[in-house]
Parts: sequence; C-alpha cells; structure tokens
Amino acid sequence: MKSPIAAPPMSYLVVSLKAGERWSYEPPKGHEVAWVAVHEGVVRTPTAVPSGELAIFQPSEASIDFLAEGDTVFVLGSAPPHRHDLALGSYSVHTSAKALRQGEEEIRRIGARLLAGGKRSYALREYGGAPASRSLPPADR
Repeated sequence: MKSPIAAPPMSYLVVSLKAGERWSYEPPKGHEVAWVAVHEGVVRTPTAVPSGELAIFQPSEASIDFLAEGDTVFVLGSAPPHRHDLALGSYSVHTSAKALRQGEEEIRRIGARLLAGGKRSYALREYGGAPASRSLPPADR
C-alpha cells in the first residue's frame, strides 16, 4: 500500500478487531519506532491498552502481536527513528535545545501580544504570560 500523501516514511493504520481476534503487524524494514492508541475496547500487546490510552513500544523491528479483549478499534503507527536528537518541550518538539527555547519564547511573545489585545483563553493563561514553567530542565537552558 502506498499513501497518496507525500509524507515521511511511516505507516499509520486504523485496525478493527472483533472480540478474541488476533492480528500481527510486521513493520517495514527500518521501522524501529511504533505506537498504538486505542479508540474503542481493549487490546493486548501483550499488556492491556484500554480505550483512550497510548502505548509506545520499545525500539525494535520485530513483529507486534495484538489480541482484542472485546470489539476493538485502534490506530497503529510505525516509522524509522528520527535521524536527529530531538529536544522535547511540553507542547512542541525541536531539533535542538536552542530551537526549543526560541520556539517557547516566541509562543510567549505571541501570547502576551494576544492577551494585551484582549484575547482570553486557557492556552493564553497557561502559555501567554509568564515564562513557561514546563520547558527544558535548568541544566539544558
């Protein structure tokens, strides 16, 4: 199967299983990163992953076995590892600590401007005013 969308080399599948049904996923060569998010029901991988939960698998190209505990719908994604180290923020991902810091500063700058203009929302209260409390650890700043 080939996606009609030009995207990075990844697989993203919607899977529906009936109660007791088993299914195995064979990731393409090089896909060492995989995750599953359950929409309905509970799927075992072998650990139970209930509706509303996301599970990230240990890096591996090995097949992943699924067992539906009831009628279950989930999405499964796999991809090669990112070729760069990533700097993870609470709400963004960047290719370096410097880029993360700059991105968070820009979010705060835009948020402060919107607040000054009268815009009100949870996101602006959380991220638009004071310096972010959920960013890089002090040693990485």
